[in-house]
Amino acid sequence: MMNELIDVMEDTPDFQTFHLDGQTVVLEDFMEIEPGKRERLGRLIQEGRIVIGPWYVMPDEFLVSGESIIRNLLKGRQICREWGVEPWKYGYICDTFGHIAQLPQIFKGFGIPYSILGRGLNEHSVPSHFRWASPDGSECIAYKLFDDNSYGAFLVVLLRADARKSNEDETKTAIREHVERELSRSPYGIGLLMDSQDHARIRPDTGIYLDIIQELFPEADVKHVNLEEMGQQLEAYRDVMPVRSGELYEPGKNPGSNYVIPHTLSSRYPLKQANDICQALLEKWVEPLVAIATLRGFHTSQSYVDMAYQYLLLNHPHDSICGCSIDAVHEDMKYRYNQSKEISLQVVGSILDKELERFGNTDGGSGGNLVLLLRNPLVFPQRLVVTVDIDFEPQYPCQFQEPFGYEQKNSFLIFDHQGHEIPYGLVKIRRNYKTFVQNKIEKVVDRHTVSLMVDLPAMGTAEYKVVPSSQPSRYLERMSRNRGEAENEYLKLTVQDNGTIRITDKRTGRVYDNLCSYLDDGEIGDGWFHVCPVEDRMIDSHGFECAIETIENGPSRTVFQVSQTVRLPRELIQNNQSLQRSNDVVPVLIRTRIGLSQGAAYVDVETTVDNQARDHRFRLVIPTGVTESSYFVNQAFAFVRRPTGFRLETQNWKESDAAEKQTGGIVGKRRDDGTGLAFISPFGLHECAAPDNEQGEVHVTLFRSFQKTYLTNGEEGGQLIGQLSFKYALAPLTADVSDADLARLQDCLQAGVRHATVKIDAAYNLSAPASHFELSSSDIQLSIMKRPENGRHNELIVRCVNLSDKPETAWLRSFMTIGEVMKATLHEEALEPVSHERDGFLIKLAAWQIQTYRLTLA
Repeated sequence: MMNELIDVMEDTPDFQTFHLDGQTVVLEDFMEIEPGKRERLGRLIQEGRIVIGPWYVMPDEFLVSGESIIRNLLKGRQICREWGVEPWKYGYICDTFGHIAQLPQIFKGFGIPYSILGRGLNEHSVPSHFRWASPDGSECIAYKLFDDNSYGAFLVVLLRADARKSNEDETKTAIREHVERELSRSPYGIGLLMDSQDHARIRPDTGIYLDIIQELFPEADVKHVNLEEMGQQLEAYRDVMPVRSGELYEPGKNPGSNYVIPHTLSSRYPLKQANDICQALLEKWVEPLVAIATLRGFHTSQSYVDMAYQYLLLNHPHDSICGCSIDAVHEDMKYRYNQSKEISLQVVGSILDKELERFGNTDGGSGGNLVLLLRNPLVFPQRLVVTVDIDFEPQYPCQFQEPFGYEQKNSFLIFDHQGHEIPYGLVKIRRNYKTFVQNKIEKVVDRHTVSLMVDLPAMGTAEYKVVPSSQPSRYLERMSRNRGEAENEYLKLTVQDNGTIRITDKRTGRVYDNLCSYLDDGEIGDGWFHVCPVEDRMIDSHGFECAIETIENGPSRTVFQVSQTVRLPRELIQNNQSLQRSNDVVPVLIRTRIGLSQGAAYVDVETTVDNQARDHRFRLVIPTGVTESSYFVNQAFAFVRRPTGFRLETQNWKESDAAEKQTGGIVGKRRDDGTGLAFISPFGLHECAAPDNEQGEVHVTLFRSFQKTYLTNGEEGGQLIGQLSFKYALAPLTADVSDADLARLQDCLQAGVRHATVKIDAAYNLSAPASHFELSSSDIQLSIMKRPENGRHNELIVRCVNLSDKPETAWLRSFMTIGEVMKATLHEEALEPVSHERDGFLIKLAAWQIQTYRLTLA
């Protein structure tokens, strides 16, 4: 396609413009195959005839983080400049499956004033030209594509004429009707004809059709130009255009190709899980650690970070991350996620190993004394229970056994930097355990896993001393004193006989009952759509027997385990007469660990499903007890509210409204008094529903198993046979829990805490907790802290977002002296100075505003 494009444009000077799908990754692909044609291609790009950018790849907006969207546009901008041009100033999102609320603000941050889109809106909803606004008020002038065949509308007119073997007059009539229909959609006399489609090649005879259009409409100014010119012409009408605000998520009403396609959110769950893990590693660990290490004089090559991001971004095209392609595409994605993750872990490991050098030779020390070093990557302090591994050398000097000589345990005490003894619970022991220390030296240790309450400074480290005890080290206090119950200062957790859980909020007296059951129904759909067979059987996990165990019960944490085997139809049976779920059943084991820690206002849950069934959908059921008619979810840089249920008036539309819609991992319901319940998942769960029922249920799709893939006879990859793991928290809400508080909890679940144990002398004095940066508590959340794209070692990029509908302020404190603070664009160009102190500055953000700052540090 690219070879033909170059040849035709060189041979046909009148062919003015070809828009390269809004993506620049195709340039990289082409140069791998045809590096000798760079000069010819570059000439056409620099002449403005081939228009490139603004994206690296066209992502799915709902399934990637806000920072990934920004990184995508940064990469696209970088490639455009490498080819000697500025990126296209059009937000080309014509094929993504619905649109996030904050995209106009992101486009504005990159100087992109226009967008072109199709899915998520209908022609009865908006005219062809309208203003699309983000929650903060940022706008772009948007063009709504035809419902009928979307961005391929004019191409289809020509293809139909060819297929019918139309004569010249018939072709002209079809073109006239199409142009008149296009002009009727706008009062401004400006129309757009899209001769394009997925994988479409250049049409060498475009000039002929331009002449026909000019002949049919002699009074018109017919142009074959960069689409930016249309945007510039529309500026004169900006003030009179209608405004559409927030996310664009309507199902398609009319015939054509305007489906919003909602169920890609739950296709091939492991890909979504891997993506979120890689994003969290880069955003919560790699970027801030690299930036701080650089400021402190330990430089890590930016190439590692860029490569980890490139592998990640190559998985973000909407048909890739959405899980709706063929198996071969998704097999390649697994490799890229592994590469991104391993590179990130190596970068983080190298920096943390560097920090351990201050302890000197880690093989030094004597008497079995250790430092447990804990790092918090987030910009707010945390007081929480952590479960960590402490690695002891074999033959630890102090050990004990319960009378008379049962399991042998190391006897040790843990102290904080002020000398306070910290009680802990011993979770498990692994003797003769192989591990690696600095420089990847293999070492055999006796690993003791413990749970304890710790205090961690904002974006910094805390030290705890582990010392041998000549007496048995036992802590007899237990969080759980009654069978199946645990309680802390905020919540009471009860595991019920049927395997569901009850949470009592001691702050409000509200009770949330029958949580965490499962629904299973049939699946005849594919990566795009969930579809149940007519003869379906929905299976409820209530009624299947379960086993309840207490697997951890210490002074600061209790964990219960519920094991339940549900029997599901083996597969879908298809014959000449019907589609049915088989009467044959297979056992599917669900093993769920439910934890409650001291100081936690939420219950943490980890579920493993050993899926042995095919052709089905598996959902988690959370009865919130909240009957209000709305629910909330998060997405990139925003929280949005939606009505419960689905739109009944769409039952006769081409695509009826689905109850299932997007979540960024947080979904919940609130009463008018602010109480309610929220589900918070760190990784992979992005489809939810809130049906209208008396229980106020929220459904979260855990996974879908399907066999259909496009242009194949069926493949195995979508069936997801084997073990699948899910993590989430259930948080009862009080009136003072904000959206930003829930976002911070998700940050905590995504980031976790990293730890190491180091040998020390008995005389070693613990250092006080050390913080690098701290953001004061408000509705302002840190989005990322990173090294600048310009590579300057004394600069830092800080991006924040106000997750509320009112103006907010927050103070960012720095461990280094600040020389200058500048507001900046999303592509990190300085805008205006911000007043500051030596150790910090005040962040002031309007409602839902995203703001980037460039700091110069001494």
